[in-house]
Amino acid sequence: MVSGIFNPFEELKTKSILETLSLIPRSIAFVFRASPFYFLVSNTSGFIRAGIGALLLWLGKVVIDRVIAVFGSEIDWMFVLLPMIAIVVVRVIRTGISSSSNFVSFMVMQKVDVKSQSLLLNKAADLDLAYYESPHYYDRLYQARSNIHYIQSASLSLIGLVSETFMLIAMFGLLSVLHPMAFLLLFATISPRIFIEGYTARRRFDLDMELTRNNRITYYFQSLLLERENVKEIKIFGLASYFVEKFFKYRDLLIKAYLRLSIHFLKVELVFDVLSMSGLCLVWLYAVYRASTGEITVGDLYMVFGAAQTSKDSIEAWFGQGGSVFENSLYLTRFFELVDLDPRTVDGALNRSMASPRALLPARLEQGIELKNVSFRYPGTDEFVLKDISFFIPASARLAIVGENGAGKTTLVKLLTRFYDPIDGSVCLDGKDYREYELDELRRGITVIFQDFAHYHFSVADNIGVGYVDLINDRTRIEQSAKNGGAHDMAMKLPNQYDTMLGRTYEEGVDLSGGEWQNVAISRAFMSDAQLFILDEPTAALDAFKESEVFDRFAYLTEGRTVVLVSHRFSTVRMADLICVIEDGRVIEYGSHEELVKLNGKYRRMYDAQAERYH
Repeated sequence: MVSGIFNPFEELKTKSILETLSLIPRSIAFVFRASPFYFLVSNTSGFIRAGIGALLLWLGKVVIDRVIAVFGSEIDWMFVLLPMIAIVVVRVIRTGISSSSNFVSFMVMQKVDVKSQSLLLNKAADLDLAYYESPHYYDRLYQARSNIHYIQSASLSLIGLVSETFMLIAMFGLLSVLHPMAFLLLFATISPRIFIEGYTARRRFDLDMELTRNNRITYYFQSLLLERENVKEIKIFGLASYFVEKFFKYRDLLIKAYLRLSIHFLKVELVFDVLSMSGLCLVWLYAVYRASTGEITVGDLYMVFGAAQTSKDSIEAWFGQGGSVFENSLYLTRFFELVDLDPRTVDGALNRSMASPRALLPARLEQGIELKNVSFRYPGTDEFVLKDISFFIPASARLAIVGENGAGKTTLVKLLTRFYDPIDGSVCLDGKDYREYELDELRRGITVIFQDFAHYHFSVADNIGVGYVDLINDRTRIEQSAKNGGAHDMAMKLPNQYDTMLGRTYEEGVDLSGGEWQNVAISRAFMSDAQLFILDEPTAALDAFKESEVFDRFAYLTEGRTVVLVSHRFSTVRMADLICVIEDGRVIEYGSHEELVKLNGKYRRMYDAQAERYH
C-alpha cells in the first residue's frame, strides 16, 4: 500500500535528530553487507590500536621506575631492557596495523561505493519520466551521489567512537593512580563540546543543502568550458571570459559562505579549548604536587602526564566522533531518501496496478491505437497541455501529427510511448487501455526515433545494437538494420567499419555529421520487431532529397506496421495515410491529405505557406 505522494517539485525537509540517528544501525549493516570481512578486520584493528596507546604509556612508566630503582647501584640490564624491548615490539605492531588499515579502509570504501552506486543507478532506472521534469530531482541526485561516501564515514565514525570509548576506559584506569576524580574533572571540562559538535554538524549540513543548486551551476559552467560539444560556439561568440566570470561568481559565493561559517565556528572552538585546557592544567598541577610529596613515583608522574593528555585528546575525539556520526547521518538522509523512494509515490508516476493478470500484447496490431477523451498536464503545473483529445490510428496505417510549436505534439508522443498516463481519458491498444499491459512488454512493442536522439560514444555496431539490446551481438541483424536505416554505406567507409568507435571523448574515434548520426538512429529503430513506429522529427538533420529517399525506404520497410510521424515538412507529411492537426492542445482537423486540403482549414494554410517557399 502506497501512502502519500512524493512531489519532486518541492524541497526536502531536514530530518529530526531521532530520525537522523535512526540511520546509524542501517549504515553499519549496509557497510557490513558490502564488505563483511574487511569490516570486521577494520573493527578489530581499531580496538587493538586503542589498547596499544594505554600499553605504551604503562611500559614507559615501568622503564622510568626501574631506572630510578637501580639508580646509584649496578644496573640489571635485563630488568631495564625488557620493558624497552616490549615498547619497540608494540610500536612495530602499531605501525604494521596502521599501514594495513589504509589498505583495509580502501577495500571497504571500494566495496561500499560499488554497492551504493548500484542502488542509485537501479533507482534512477526505476523512476518514471515525471521525476526527471524537475530541477529539484537533479539537486537530490547530486546530493545522493555526493553523499555516498558518508555511508562508510558514518560506520567508521561509530567504530572510532567505540574505539575511543575503549581508550577512555584504559585512560581512566591509568589516571586512577593519581585520583579517580582526575578523569571525571577532564570529562566535565570537555563535555560541553557535545553541544558545539551537534550545532556545527547541523549548520554545515544546512549550508551544503542550501548551496546544492549553486554547486551544480558552478559545475555546469565548468563543464561548458571543458566539454568538446561547446567549444565551437564558445570560440565563435567569445564566451570563454564570460563563462569563467560566471564560474568564479558562483564559486566565490560558496567560498564566502563557508568562510563566514568557519570564522563563526573558530570563535566558539576557542572558548571550548580554553575550558578543556584548564581541566588538563589542574590535573597536571595536582600530579606534580603528589609527586613532590612522594605520594606517586616519577614513573607515575610521566604516565599521568601522558594519560591526562591522551584522555583530553580522546574525550575530545569521542565527542568529535559523536558529532561526526550525527553529521554523517544527516548527509545520509539524502542518499537513503532517494534509495527508499517508491516510484509509485512520485506525482505523475505511471499507474502500474490497473489490471491483474495483465493483458497479453498482440504479436501484430489488429485494430489499432485509440485516444479517448485524453487530457494531460505536467506534474507541478496547473495548465493542461492536451485537452479532451480523441482520434484513432488504424492498424498498419501511417499517421502524421502536425501543428505549430507548443501545440502539444511532443506530449502526445510521451503518452503514446507511455512515459506518462493521461490525467483524464485513456490510450488504448487493440481496445485495451495501455495500463492493462505490462509496461516493459508494451514498450517492447514500440520503437521511437526521437529528434534529440542519443549520440552514444560506442562502436557503430553497438550504437545500432542498443535498439534491441538482447541482440546487440548479432552482427547479421545489426548490418541488416543499418541497410534498412541508411547507415550501412557510411559504416563500410570507416576505418574499422562497424567496429569503428564514434565520438572523440574516450578514444580516437570518428565523429559523424548530423545526417550520418540520424541514419544511425534510424537504423537503431530497425533493430526492433515493434509493431508501432514513432518518428518524432526524424529527418530534421537531412536535406530534402535525403529525406525523400529515407521515407521512400521507410514506407517500404514498415509495410504492415503502424507508424506515427511528427514532422514540420509537408512533403513528408503528405505521404501519411492520415493526418492529425493539433492546435492549443486540441485536435482541430483529422483526415487524409486530400481531405484536409479540401477542408481549406488550418492544414491547408500551413501546407500552402510552406509550398510557397519553393516557388
